Amino acid sequence: MNREKFETELFLQQQLNLGFKPKWFITYHLFNPTENKLKSNKSVWKTIPYYNHYTNRRNDYDCIVEDTSQIKNIILKYLYDIKRLNQTWKYDFPNLFFFHELGIGAQYHTHLLMPECNCENLQVLEFIWNNKLKKKRKCFSKYKIHIREIDNPKIALDYVNKETSMKHNSLDYLNSHFILPNI
Repeated sequence: MNREKFETELFLQQQLNLGFKPKWFITYHLFNPTENKLKSNKSVWKTIPYYNHYTNRRNDYDCIVEDTSQIKNIILKYLYDIKRLNQTWKYDFPNLFFFHELGIGAQYHTHLLMPECNCENLQVLEFIWNNKLKKKRKCFSKYKIHIREIDNPKIALDYVNKETSMKHNSLDYLNSHFILPNI
């Protein structure tokens, strides 16, 4: 096991010990230009820059983090009723853990570990994600968003930490909201 993976695993275990209780394991992809069928009447001069722009954007970790920030904001607004995101003293922000992994096609996809929210069950949550939240941001892929209930948080954290290496840490430290230990 490499050192980065071990250190991240210790950090995630500490979060569990401090009270992180993930209930939902959500996997989504970001928009990729290969999802759109190219129209034969479109100019190649317009199509190639469009394709290159989105291909570069989906392979750039900083752009993935930027899009995740927008996604996090709509999650907080629609699933946790946090209306004013800049008023941190007014709300109890949930612990959201975002993990970005490279898929088979060398494109990132995101796993989100999310605690209990304002949804009654899995079917309602899937409906909200696939029909409401997805329409709020253009960065979502057309693919279905997969949601599973977490039975064992330790196994879920081990799964999302599998790609951590010296070159890539899949945990998004900028958008995730961690539990701070009492000092």
